[in-house]
Amino acid sequence: MTSRTFIATSTACATLLGVALIAEDNPPQAPHANIDLAGIPAARGIYYRASNEWVTLSHTVLMPFDEQRSVTLEVLNVGSDHAEADIPGRHSMIQIGNDARPTFYLHGISPQNLYLIHMVPKSDYREIVMPISRHFKEWAHYRDKDLTDLGIEAVNGDIVAVKPTTNLRPGEYALATPFDPSARWLRLGFDFGILGPVAH
Repeated sequence: MTSRTFIATSTACATLLGVALIAEDNPPQAPHANIDLAGIPAARGIYYRASNEWVTLSHTVLMPFDEQRSVTLEVLNVGSDHAEADIPGRHSMIQIGNDARPTFYLHGISPQNLYLIHMVPKSDYREIVMPISRHFKEWAHYRDKDLTDLGIEAVNGDIVAVKPTTNLRPGEYALATPFDPSARWLRLGFDFGILGPVAH
């Protein structure tokens, strides 16, 4: 976990700035007739409407790395064909039940280059395995088998609704959006979980 700790520490001070960096101004639009946005938080972020309240998805800087290599070798891509990006904790604090195709609301965050990724729970974190290439800007990318397509709908002003195009199987997920447009492999991950059917 040494490499994870170093990277998390070096990027922690930029985490709050990350949402501002990726936000883009959108032209005002008429509110969608079927969506009630009353009470949605004013801060930039990604939100889910649960019953009568808005739930804020927490975010983590997703920086791909290989804990077996030094940071220098990670950046130079020496000695491995994949990297990993991790989110602390075996499960997200946000667990969604009875909704296999949840709708999320991006407030002040562009849906451009947004990914919905399935993560693998480990003992105390969730893992995203990312194949790597020699092209620096494309250094680490997501595997097709971990991705689910998203439908995108403009709602009102700088609020956009996104929804999986197919049902999500139970598990852990993240909505990954660019931290810095110049480095596509460095992203913010907004995490959530999908609960399985309740046993009777």
